[in-house]
Formats: sequence, structure tokens, C-alpha cells
Amino acid sequence: MTNKMSTFQMYSLMLALLLGTSIIFGTPKLVPDVWLVPLFTILPAALLFLCYTALVSSESRKGFYAVLIKAWGSVIGKVLVLGYAVYFLYIAARNVRDMLELVMTTLLRITPLEIVVVLFVLIVAYAAYGGARALGKLSEAIIGLIFLFFICIAIMLLMSGSLEPQRMLPFLSKGAAPLLQTSFSSSLWVPYGELIVFLVMFPQMGNKAMFRKAGMAAIVSAGVILAFSDLLQIWSMGMEYEKYSTFPLLDAARLINISDFINRMDALVALIIIFGVFLKCAIFLYAGAKGISVIFGKPSKTYIYPLALMIGALSLLVSHNFAEHTEEGLQLVIRYLHIPFQLVIPLLTGIWIWILSKRKRGGSE
Repeated sequence: MTNKMSTFQMYSLMLALLLGTSIIFGTPKLVPDVWLVPLFTILPAALLFLCYTALVSSESRKGFYAVLIKAWGSVIGKVLVLGYAVYFLYIAARNVRDMLELVMTTLLRITPLEIVVVLFVLIVAYAAYGGARALGKLSEAIIGLIFLFFICIAIMLLMSGSLEPQRMLPFLSKGAAPLLQTSFSSSLWVPYGELIVFLVMFPQMGNKAMFRKAGMAAIVSAGVILAFSDLLQIWSMGMEYEKYSTFPLLDAARLINISDFINRMDALVALIIIFGVFLKCAIFLYAGAKGISVIFGKPSKTYIYPLALMIGALSLLVSHNFAEHTEEGLQLVIRYLHIPFQLVIPLLTGIWIWILSKRKRGGSE
């Protein structure tokens, strides 16, 4: 029996992370023709992922943390490992907060917030405690539900007569430049740059070819699904309403009404979205615990439940309200966290590894 994931498990795990919170909020409504932004982002996202795979697979089978320590030495390397562990845990806390905003708005309006947080993070911790292989198996079922959800929602919206494709017009009214700018300033980093978390799980994810194949397929699939999701929202609500909606996909689902018998599908939508966010949080918690394990030398499972409770507490403190939370996510977090941890540090590490290997070859000659 192997401890490695299958290619489909890797694909479904990566796709679940890419769709997690992006399904809730959709593509940031920064430009017209917003549904094209996920398609424009596929190519730069694929190039970024290729850089990730080259960095890890060429250097170590022990994962990203081992690469950092080998490249930068024990002291600086462990400082970077700790930085990534904190980064992953912080992103998990932000995802919990995203889920809380959804649940407290749509499903559990009078339930105490603290109870929802504790129950959710404990379930997340239970999933992360099972390890990467267990998360891979779980992702297969969750991705199946997400695909079924999209197909059913699209069919029911069509049967309800709520889809009007002319609402997407005018097409490219301001050209392609704003779309490209949005792709590089926002959509590339969330969610595609978050694929860096899988470098920590690389030893459990098969060989280099399988890992790269699964990642590329997940990026293309996520781009198409998110574009389709944006189109459903625009076709059903129009650009202006969709632009100012907090949870646009949920609002689109509320328009379903088939013979006054099948309607108000937003609760089902919310539950399926929660599954995706739950899996995404479990992935980041697992990676964060792995980093803490490298620093302190104990098995990562030792830290999972305490870190989960810390994530729950941080999710309540990360921002004062939803408007502040959204503004931080689109501006400060991208500028001061995502770009350094998703691009700058990996790029510098790759360049430094190349320099060291060149020196080594030169010295051996």
C-alpha cells in the first residue's frame, strides 16, 4: 500500500483549494467583463506554478521547508519556515472568517459566533490530523459535489427563465488592458498563488510529472469554472447588481423558482461552499503544523488541535467588520503577504539555489 496520492486526488485537492473562497465572493468586481478575468489569469498562473514545481522537484523530495533550510542555512532557513507557517495559518484564519460571514448571514443568524467557530475549526483539525492522503480522498467527494452543484444550479436557473445572456453586454467596453491589470494585481495571487502550499505536501503527492500534470489541470479547470460562475451571476442578475452583491452566487441561486415548487436553493449552495472552505482551511492548517514541527522538532500532529483553536480565535480578531475584512484582503494582504511569500521569496530561493549549484559545479571542476 502506497502513501502517495493518485493523480486525480492531487487534481481534486488543488481544485478544491482554488475554488474554496473564490466561489463565495466570485472574481473581484474591479472591471467590466469580470467573467473574463479568470480566463486571462490561467496563463500567468500556469507559469507561476511551473516555477514552484521546478523549485522543489529539482532540489529535494522532503518538501518546501527542507528546500528553504538547505538553501539559506539552518538559522535563516528556519526563520523563513516559521514565516511560511505563520502565513499559512493566517490565511486559514481569513478563510474561516470568510465562512463565518457566509454562515452568519445566510444560515445561522442567531447562533453565537463563538460556537460556530469552535465547531468548525475542530472539524477542520480532525480532517488535517488524518494527513495529506486523507485530505486527498476527501477532496474527491467534495469536488464531485461542487461539479454537481454547478450543473444543477445552471439547469435550474435556465428552467426558471432567469438567464438572460444579453446582460453581459457591452463586451470589452474598456478593452483588455483593465482585465490584464486585474489578473496580475489581484486574481493571480488569490487563489492561484496559494498553490504554493502544496510544495509543503510535495513528498506525499507522487512524482514531478504527476504533480505538474495535476496542478496544470486544476488551474485550467478552476479558471473555466470561475468564469462560468461569474457568467451565471451576470446572466441572472446583471452586471450592476452582481457588482455590489456580497455573495453573488447565493443571490443568483435565490432567483431559482420552478413552478413555485423548487425555489430558495441558497441554503444548499451555502452548505456546498462550506465544504470547499473547510477543505481549504484543512490544507493550510496541515501545512502550518508541518512548519511548526520543523521548528520545534515534534510530530506535526501534536500541534494541529492547538493551532486550529488559535486559527479560530484569530478569525474573530483579524478584522472588525466585513467591509474592513474585504478591503484588507484585496489590498494589504496581497501587497504585504501574498506577493512576498508567493513570488519574492520563492524566486530569490530559486536564484540562490542556482548560484550555489553553479559554484559547486565550478569547484568540482
